[in-house]
Amino acid sequence: MIHPRCGNSRIGSCLAAMTGCVVMAIVGAACNGRETEDAKSSAAVVLRVGVAQFSTTNPGAGLRGLSQNLTIETLLRPSPDGRLQPVLADRWTVSADGDVVTLHIKGGMKFHDGSLLDPPALAAALPDAMRSLMGPLIDDVLSVRPVLPDQVEVRFRNASPLLLEGLGTQVSKAGSAAVGTGPYMATSNPAEFRANTAYYLGAPSIGRIAISNYPSARAAWAELLRDQLDMLYEVGNDALDSMEASNNVAVFTITRPYQHMVVLNTQSRQLQSKDTRRALNLAIDRPAIVKEALNGHGVASNGPVAPRYWALPPDAPTLDYDPQRAADLVHGARSKSSSATTFTCLVAPDAVSERLALALKRQLQAIGVSMNVEQLPQDRLFERMARRDYDAALIEGLSGPTLLRAYFFWHANTPFNNGGWGNATIDAAFERARRATSEKEYIEAVGGLQRTFMDDPPAIFLAWSVTSRAVSRRFVVPHVDAGRDVLSTLRLWKPANDSLRASRN
Repeated sequence: MIHPRCGNSRIGSCLAAMTGCVVMAIVGAACNGRETEDAKSSAAVVLRVGVAQFSTTNPGAGLRGLSQNLTIETLLRPSPDGRLQPVLADRWTVSADGDVVTLHIKGGMKFHDGSLLDPPALAAALPDAMRSLMGPLIDDVLSVRPVLPDQVEVRFRNASPLLLEGLGTQVSKAGSAAVGTGPYMATSNPAEFRANTAYYLGAPSIGRIAISNYPSARAAWAELLRDQLDMLYEVGNDALDSMEASNNVAVFTITRPYQHMVVLNTQSRQLQSKDTRRALNLAIDRPAIVKEALNGHGVASNGPVAPRYWALPPDAPTLDYDPQRAADLVHGARSKSSSATTFTCLVAPDAVSERLALALKRQLQAIGVSMNVEQLPQDRLFERMARRDYDAALIEGLSGPTLLRAYFFWHANTPFNNGGWGNATIDAAFERARRATSEKEYIEAVGGLQRTFMDDPPAIFLAWSVTSRAVSRRFVVPHVDAGRDVLSTLRLWKPANDSLRASRN
């Protein structure tokens, strides 16, 4: 029946309007249904990740570190040369004096509890976030305040680039350290994560991540090859060559901001002598260490500052291999103490650490130094270091790509330096970088810091760590730029076919 108000000329338009409404309703229902199905389908996809000998207590590594990387995002992100790039802040400006940074914040970002990450929320969260990264340097942050609907102002005591690196911190909600903005959310199970369906860049295709801890990388690797895992978080150097030849696994290699080093307890009687510690560094042939102990998968170290760091001057001192000079220094130190140079090194019971320890022991023997090896699980190794109950310990230490991360590891008053690493001379060198007020002055301070580590070494620096992620080709992984970790694109990974979804239901 035609409505009486519709004349002949209006019949078509009325029918068209009615038809349009019906079509829109049908399309809307279909879209809602498809979105619901897509959400259900994504939620059903599980990424099974294998890790090897992960610590459950070390706050900077292990499961806790992995959890933070998945759930907590950074305000800014350091590039391989240490300069900052946008993440939660899409851009920023620096005042003419260099001591005020104005951060421009993206809109629509939410914490995992549904609350907005707006300028007031960011200003509330930043002081604690920066304190966790900067340690005592937080005293140089004078104020953090929202200034416009999309801006936050951070005012520093001076313009040192070292202080600005504090903006590369992870941001969690004020008062809730586990509530972040990342594409994944923590659960009551520390080894399981679920997708953040309200993520501001779009919900991840993988609905759940399940972590399994294995006694060795080789054991996890075997599970990956048997299709019992979808990803090996870190591929051991002994497995990398075999992995790269596999047709069923894609391997993504990165140089990590960690380096293999033997941290030296300068309070230990055996290693108090500065000359002895210099001799230990001079005795090490680092390219040979990389080749023999790391199967060529590493970058020989030249000290604590990342080799690509923008402020490391080209004429900065380097770690030379000089076994004759090392032997002379050891002989001189021995004549003063009338005892042989012997120390004990704590080593984790994994294949890479064992090979590194063997290569070190052999090279040090050539200059008359005896290094005894004591194997301990990682958790117990770090406990011993925290009690200062050690001579030396072979670890991977965070040292880059920014100088602030090296400061965080080595300065006596930072929260992660629980092993008594470093010394007063090194602290003073870091303070000179802290007080630098221009890039020229800062570059000079970085060069001076490198020289201090050579003259009074708190560690035997070996090699920057190279690691790989191995991912089953059952998942499609987007291309990543050189130097970036493939995990940075995790929210975009997709199953290669629907059979994977079906098999996980």
